[in-house]
Amino acid sequence: MGIRQLPSGRWRLQIRRKGLTVDETFPTEAAAREALARYTHDKPRGKAELTLNDAVMLYFQSLDYRNKRERTRDTETSRLKRILAVYGRRPVGAITADMVEEYITKRLDDEPKPSADAIRLEVAALSAVMNFCRRKGIIAANPCIGVRRPGAAIKPRRMQQEDEGALIALLSHPKARFRFAARLCLLVRETGARPGEWVTARFDDIDFERRTVTFQNTKYKAMPRSVPLTAAAERLLAAQLEDVMVNNYETFGATDLIFPAVGSDGQIRPMHYTGALRDMKKKGLLHKRVRAHTGRHEFISTLVESTDLDDSRIMSLVGHHSPASMEVYKHVRNVRFRPHIEEIEPMRRGQRIRALASALDIPARLIEALLVRERTEQQAQWGKPDDGEELLFTTEFLDKLAQLAERLGQTSQNRLQRLAEFRRLLARPQQYTEFSKQTGLSEIDEALDRALERISLGKRVQE
Repeated sequence: MGIRQLPSGRWRLQIRRKGLTVDETFPTEAAAREALARYTHDKPRGKAELTLNDAVMLYFQSLDYRNKRERTRDTETSRLKRILAVYGRRPVGAITADMVEEYITKRLDDEPKPSADAIRLEVAALSAVMNFCRRKGIIAANPCIGVRRPGAAIKPRRMQQEDEGALIALLSHPKARFRFAARLCLLVRETGARPGEWVTARFDDIDFERRTVTFQNTKYKAMPRSVPLTAAAERLLAAQLEDVMVNNYETFGATDLIFPAVGSDGQIRPMHYTGALRDMKKKGLLHKRVRAHTGRHEFISTLVESTDLDDSRIMSLVGHHSPASMEVYKHVRNVRFRPHIEEIEPMRRGQRIRALASALDIPARLIEALLVRERTEQQAQWGKPDDGEELLFTTEFLDKLAQLAERLGQTSQNRLQRLAEFRRLLARPQQYTEFSKQTGLSEIDEALDRALERISLGKRVQE
């Protein structure tokens, strides 16, 4: 049972329960509500006999329900249908916390498996009805209170570069609906506002002189929130204004909505941007992962990782009112510690060289000398100075180092003796050249020269 608006604009009332079946349409929602009250009051029930179906119908007639946004009312109605299918005929006072938990458990086992958010919202809708019944004295307590609800895992969502590029490319698409949706997504990325705030905004809300936009109907108690406009946001809005008021004046000239659309009833209303994105994905114009809300996550993440704004200022800018909402972004702030980590990189280079030298059982100075030669050769080849690249991790360098260790000998003592002999022959060019060829060390003799100039092996050989 329920009331919904038809594409024609009329309102349909449906009631199906034992002894009562109604399917009528009315010109206004108020008329449908009055008829619903008339039908349900024809058979009054005591509080003890009131079923969950009856309680929901009373809730739909209450100010609690009517004062909510239309989208919220529609969502609650949809969520309650599943619960009513299970417990609708039970007396509302007989519904316990164990039954709510049982419902959650069964939903988690459904196929296809619903999301944690979907189940949580279903229980939240039931809780709204139960709170209404508690205030009316129908039940003593809300059975949903204290029941553990499934929580969705926190998944940081960032806008990929190729996705933002695809949206920019769509600004020149011949279909206005696609252009509108692309601009909306990009404005979300540039301002951090919610897609729903942009889709209901009007041109009067924009102050180009002060470079701000004021969202009149925000998520938090519909309180207005002003947001500064970047140069990119201003350009997007100017293009959208031209597209609406010039290119499509015959269709949208009578509206001041920034993102208008024509409904199935021919009336101008805020565009259904999710449908436009869905159609663009079907045509292969956007990746399936693209969501309008992702730009908001990217905006907040960028502020956290790249600015000195504290959480309270970011929350004020984007319309968050709970510190818990910033938890998903805190991991991003660690990126700002990169300069501090890079300060210890020279020390870490030395530690890595000594670690590898210990594993290969060769002098660390020798590895350092080879690295100097590699960097010098790179600079000569590419004409650029050392950019700090860690050559120690490259396969090519490690292969050369392994060959060097093998040529020097199998044991530490043999390697030290070979290096000492190599050093003594430096003063005898002819014997030095012959020795290099025999040992296969001629390719690295320059690096060995440098290494042996910096270290003394005589004492270690004697020991």
